[in-house]
Amino acid sequence: MATLTFLRDAFRSTRRALLELPWVRGLRQRAYEGEFARGAPGCFCGVYGGFDEALRAVPKGRGVGYDQPAMAAMYRDRMERVYPADYPVLFWLARCLPGTRVLFDFGGHVGIQYYSYRRYLDYPTGMRWVVCDVPEVLRAGRQIAAEQGRSDVGFTERFEEVSGADVLLAAGSLQYLEAPFLPAALGALTARPRHILVNKLPVHVSMQFVTLQDTGPARHPYTVFERGRFTSAICGLGYDLIDQWENAELSCRVPFFPEHDVPTYSGFYFRARS
Repeated sequence: MATLTFLRDAFRSTRRALLELPWVRGLRQRAYEGEFARGAPGCFCGVYGGFDEALRAVPKGRGVGYDQPAMAAMYRDRMERVYPADYPVLFWLARCLPGTRVLFDFGGHVGIQYYSYRRYLDYPTGMRWVVCDVPEVLRAGRQIAAEQGRSDVGFTERFEEVSGADVLLAAGSLQYLEAPFLPAALGALTARPRHILVNKLPVHVSMQFVTLQDTGPARHPYTVFERGRFTSAICGLGYDLIDQWENAELSCRVPFFPEHDVPTYSGFYFRARS
């Protein structure tokens, strides 16, 4: 038995070493890139210095970004339920909502959080939930709101309308923008939100980079943030980091770049200093 175990371990070790030979690794990587080009929903490919470089790597004939009907039709199941990653946001929103007049939901798609969270939270009377997203997605969101007779949810393409809002929620949206979008955009406001809730964000412990994500209908340049750089930029605008958490059900693994893997996504609650 000991001999068999030794031989098995030796075979596995030799196989791993062979797979990591430069020319073998190159062949494997090109094969994966070919698979990604043909379609690999949910997968990531490549490491790039910025969005422009990542966009140049998108296979010809593939859609890019969320501003298209197929992307607007996604995630409808999430309007009917919340997931484990939502619960830290629900916890803090329950404490932030009293007295809130405007909640600005950046990248809120068709209003997914608005519909799913209302099952668990009491929205203050007169509060306006404003969803900010791309035109094609907003078109679908407005249609759903009209069909359901929801007058307390609004839609905009302009991030600047967050000025004067009480709460900024960004749940799984910032990675689709090139850093440092959020601190730069907040820094330009005359009236910043008191509360900032960021959720489902890919955050690496020591590096920031861009990869490509395949969502099925489209490809997306995708930012992975460096934890210290991200939190410091927000805190530098006059916020305190009150809480942070891990979303263990989400991960970003970039084949052939194991040092860039993000095993769990992150969430943060920032509150403006008094």
